[in-house]
Amino acid sequence: MQHGAMKWAMLAGVAVLAGGAALAFSGEPESGEAAWKVLLPPAPAAKDRGSTASARTAASGATLTTLDAPTLGLADSVIETFHDSDDNMCGTQKVHIDGPVRAFEDQNNVIHLTVSDPNAKGWQWTGSVTGFTNNPKTAALDCDGVMTGNSGNTDPDAYDQKTWIQAVHFEGSTVYAYGHEDYFGTRTSDPDCHDAGTSDGKPYCWYASIPLWTATVSPPDRHIDFARSAATPDHVAIFPHVAYPGDANTTDAGWIGYGTPSNIIRGRNQDGTLDGYYYMYAYSSSAYAGQAKGVCLFRTADPTDRTSWRAWDGDTSNPGFTQQMRNPTVYTNSACAVVKPEMFKSYLRSVVWHKPSRHYIAFFRTSSAVQYATSTDLVNWSDGQNLLVSTSAQANYPVTIDFDGGDYGDSDFDRLYSNGKSYLFYRKSIASGHTRITRRKITVTNYPADPPSSSNPG
Repeated sequence: MQHGAMKWAMLAGVAVLAGGAALAFSGEPESGEAAWKVLLPPAPAAKDRGSTASARTAASGATLTTLDAPTLGLADSVIETFHDSDDNMCGTQKVHIDGPVRAFEDQNNVIHLTVSDPNAKGWQWTGSVTGFTNNPKTAALDCDGVMTGNSGNTDPDAYDQKTWIQAVHFEGSTVYAYGHEDYFGTRTSDPDCHDAGTSDGKPYCWYASIPLWTATVSPPDRHIDFARSAATPDHVAIFPHVAYPGDANTTDAGWIGYGTPSNIIRGRNQDGTLDGYYYMYAYSSSAYAGQAKGVCLFRTADPTDRTSWRAWDGDTSNPGFTQQMRNPTVYTNSACAVVKPEMFKSYLRSVVWHKPSRHYIAFFRTSSAVQYATSTDLVNWSDGQNLLVSTSAQANYPVTIDFDGGDYGDSDFDRLYSNGKSYLFYRKSIASGHTRITRRKITVTNYPADPPSSSNPG
């Protein structure tokens, strides 16, 4: 990615020159001093840092096209129920949602939509692009669970007590599921730990990590079974930055470590070409032992290798990715930098790429709304804008999936085409024990649709 001048590209737009160069606005907007600089097409990215743009004088007579950040809105007033736990049961088993839905398309162009329930059991729906975009949908619920994430392991150093599916990547015939795993003393009735529903003043004994589970897709069978990618604790991709400190030294709110990863996003250079990396955000919720509360950005060149993720170093001009979160009982880790903590105060669930504007779009919850923000480089973000005013009970775990990418190589659904198949998915809590997966169509209001095709693949 072109990191050297992206901050100003995000704030004031980017202009594209003939031949693939870009024109960026530089200078503090508040100062009244401004200048246009040419950013040449990016050099190949280095392994440990993002590529850096060069600034030069614009060529005389160049044709400029300004790229504004995308603005989003709800496409219509239709509220679709994708799944209702009381109406769409597997025998007597209710299928609840306790995390974000995630989609991938397999080698036979079958779309799989996964979710985990409160007991960390994974479920999936399968179907075609049409099956998922029909209203009502015709994608089929697989009543054989795809993952048993609740092992009940009471050893915090095993990182294997309870794991929910959070992010997926498909490659070859294998789907890679990065999960939120946490050890929570309350589940074990540990007398030293907080008892849920009480005001006992005891510590939470909460400790989180991001492990990798995998499953093989074997057509024509659409069912998948996730298993740990290695024996515990080596199945973990992102460990906490510190070892479990003992019950008495845990916090009175939030978890120590990293969890609730976003979807996995392919990185882009400033001209929109792929930068050769994949990115994922992870949340740390307790501000413990030097780790600030907020979302950290991780990068890898190979999401099939759980050991390859590296954390952003906090440099917004020339971002570096060098910090590996290894097993803290063996190694010493540094805390990772958090991205725009004044806005990302909780989980960042979903990020997509919008090609016409060359911007990423993030979706997240605040106390009063599902919001979106835009960025050209994943570290410098605009302020949030309301997309769906709601409470968390009305709309939680917001995720954007554009099914138009199906069949055109967008196997992880990380792009937004705004061509009538773009959906905001979220959980709606109806009553205790009754949840729905609900969705609304969304659209980019200031750019035309960007339908995928053989000449515009995912």
